[in-house]
Amino acid sequence: MNHAGLSPVAVVVSLFNPPPQVVERCAGWVQSIGPVFAVDDGSPDPAVHRVLDALVAHGVTVLVNHRNEGIARALNVGISRALRDVAPAWILTMDQDSELGDGYLAAAQATLATARRKDRVGMLCAEWIGDLRAPTIRSRGVVEVREPIQSGMLMRVSMLRQLGLFDESLFIDAVDTDFVARARQRRWSAVPIVGGHLHHALGQTVPVTVRGRPLTWRGRQRHITYHPPLRSYYTARNQLHLAGRYAFRCPGVPLRTYATQATILASLAAFARDRRLQCTALGLGVRDALLARYGPIGIGASRALGLPEPGANPAPGAVPRNFERQPVVAQILLSTWNGQEYVAELLESLLRQETQAQVRILVRDDGSTDDTLTVLDGFAERDPRITVVRGENRGVDRSFHALMQMADPDADLYFFCDQDDVWFTDKVQAAVEALSDQLGLSDASGGPRPALYCSRSMVTDSSLEPIGPTRDYERASLAHALVMNIAPGHTMALTAPLLRLVRDHFDPDKIMVFDHWIYLVAAGLGSVVFDHTWHTWYRNHDSNAIGYSVKDSWSTRIAAVREADFGAYTRQAAQFERDFGSQLHGRRAARLRGFVHQGSLLSRLRYVRRFGIEHGSTLASVSAAVLFIVGSYRP
Repeated sequence: MNHAGLSPVAVVVSLFNPPPQVVERCAGWVQSIGPVFAVDDGSPDPAVHRVLDALVAHGVTVLVNHRNEGIARALNVGISRALRDVAPAWILTMDQDSELGDGYLAAAQATLATARRKDRVGMLCAEWIGDLRAPTIRSRGVVEVREPIQSGMLMRVSMLRQLGLFDESLFIDAVDTDFVARARQRRWSAVPIVGGHLHHALGQTVPVTVRGRPLTWRGRQRHITYHPPLRSYYTARNQLHLAGRYAFRCPGVPLRTYATQATILASLAAFARDRRLQCTALGLGVRDALLARYGPIGIGASRALGLPEPGANPAPGAVPRNFERQPVVAQILLSTWNGQEYVAELLESLLRQETQAQVRILVRDDGSTDDTLTVLDGFAERDPRITVVRGENRGVDRSFHALMQMADPDADLYFFCDQDDVWFTDKVQAAVEALSDQLGLSDASGGPRPALYCSRSMVTDSSLEPIGPTRDYERASLAHALVMNIAPGHTMALTAPLLRLVRDHFDPDKIMVFDHWIYLVAAGLGSVVFDHTWHTWYRNHDSNAIGYSVKDSWSTRIAAVREADFGAYTRQAAQFERDFGSQLHGRRAARLRGFVHQGSLLSRLRYVRRFGIEHGSTLASVSAAVLFIVGSYRP
């Protein structure tokens, strides 16, 4: 379809328990707009399979997230696939319950043709949403939509390549607000489509009651916009998070946006029928925003709101017919030592992976003295995907290094695995999808690009009863990697170039822990994808090589700081500089050099002023900066 100035256009639609009507809608977009990419975000309803198959039959490319990973993740999956498959000039994002008014694309085409500074129009948004006209603002002489929503939004691909995609740490709510704020800071504008109508419901309107009686004012019954408590939690958390991110920045998020959302939350807490749960959700959202918690709601907050606890396989994970993915070979590297109690349960979960990748499992036993080898041999005899290698006891780091040396050279991705965990059935596929755009890419020098995938985990007790998720992080970076590790080994997937780099530059005596070293190398020389959802049951028990505490007391944290060897971070960074320093340039090279060669108190103060110390939260970053200044990080 030819829409001058816009073509080609690809449509990305997010689905969750989609109704049958979405098939006709998407089929119409295929005929009138262009290729359609529909992403099902872990729908638990088995009937969704019929809808997805019908979409495929009408020429829609269907992608499946095995778990509910949030609207940002669903849209990003679809956009990434569209960019790879059809190279569009614009991308139109849609909700499953939204419809375009007649002549929407023609109106967008006309608006762009007459727009002021058309080359900086990054988004074309609906002028009308239902019966409501979208509020506008004037910015740099251009009339813009004040609060664009992603449904019905046409986004210029050149802008997407500059900004990146939606922020998955927000999960749901305010993902469009954040994206538009980032765009405006780069001088892209969000222009209303003159005459562009979008049929879309902005929340459910319900009458206000006080003690069971309708509330009237000036002869009219009052109404409020209702959202469930879970949505209120995300609204409160994310709006506070955005306020901190864009405070005192211009352009940022309009103050009226915050005021509107605050009014809705206050109305729900005061007048909704479930006002107690709404108040709880509001309080939890504020708390988690102040504690810098991101991603999906934590298990404690879920319990407080009466939500079901996460299960190992919450979505059916079925793949529709004709669903195609790039063929990938994935090898899982497992080191065992006296793990007879739990290793069988782990292996069963590895063999149950629902993925179109070819899975191989390489096990190295690190000199077990119990019946671990008997269990391993039994699995290897029954399944040819498993290879078992006997070894002498070397310890965790050296055992995994031996596995890297023995790994199949033709694999595309390599996973590390702990012997006592249990993997969700979508774990391999989640990493494959996250790194699919990295496979086969080259870095600036023309060589293969190293890339790392890592994620959160769900911590459990020894019987797999959930305790809570591991911490969430907003982003991965070299700055983080110098002073902390956000990538536990059991969540990792490495591309082949990264595995070779780590394998060939690995000295257990000069690094802290093998997974932290891998994270540092990936953050410094390649890219890191952090998945804000969890795909592993991380079992805590008395025999863990490395355990994890979901919530430590302040006394425990203070004791840990007193006992910590912060100089180990600097010694590891020095090793990284010796191995790879020549490959870093500009600010990244200066950051590493200043961290390794700290010098005097004045030099450390200058370093913190220029670069800061980036830790997991504002409080942690300030604390780490103080420790750096006083010399605790000196080797």
